[in-house]
Amino acid sequence: MPSEKIEFKTADGVTLRGWFIKPANADSASKLPAVVMCHGFSALKEMDLDAFANHFTEQLSLSCLVFDNRGFGDSDVAPGMPRQEIIPSVQTSDLSDAITYAQSRADVDADKIAIWGSSYSGGHVLWVGAVDRRVKAVLCQVPCVDGWENFHRLIRPDFIAGLNKSFQEDRVARAAGKPAGTLPVVDQDPLKPSALPTTDSYEFFTAWGNKSNWKNEVTIKRFECFSETL
Repeated sequence: MPSEKIEFKTADGVTLRGWFIKPANADSASKLPAVVMCHGFSALKEMDLDAFANHFTEQLSLSCLVFDNRGFGDSDVAPGMPRQEIIPSVQTSDLSDAITYAQSRADVDADKIAIWGSSYSGGHVLWVGAVDRRVKAVLCQVPCVDGWENFHRLIRPDFIAGLNKSFQEDRVARAAGKPAGTLPVVDQDPLKPSALPTTDSYEFFTAWGNKSNWKNEVTIKRFECFSETL
């Protein structure tokens, strides 16, 4: 499907980048509904978001706005803030700003906006759909809706005390002006520290890591937020 590289500013001035994908037979003068799409935990738009967008635009008379979350892939981050950091309240705010950008386009019907999310962003779209009245439809798959429960399913009980210690040490280090601490997203050895210590996660992310600019890293603060999200 025809795609256009796009960028837009968030409420706090950060530039986010992505693609705007239209149906092949779209009339340049027409205003189509739009689906705003963002990926899940640490993932990039190249990780098959275009496949979903292409399917939607092939089957339906609508366009798709696909973007990288701030600090990941092609998107920027606020000055002085680390990349590879996932803060739920920031990502949901950025999703609303993506809706605003979509509505500003001359080829979008501003009254017909849907949002799509998967896994971590699947939880985001449920929240944004509930509070942002501009959203007319929500598409959500395998959403993360209980970070506390997911954290305790993923992490062995004997690892939790060490992670809590890391959270506290990272807060103190940041306050002293040191760089944000990080953890791998995945590791081949499930007994080593990582955010997603499962074999299927390792296989998925490492496969994409070889054909995109995905980085096997998230900040410790991001992982702490995950463990607290309800």
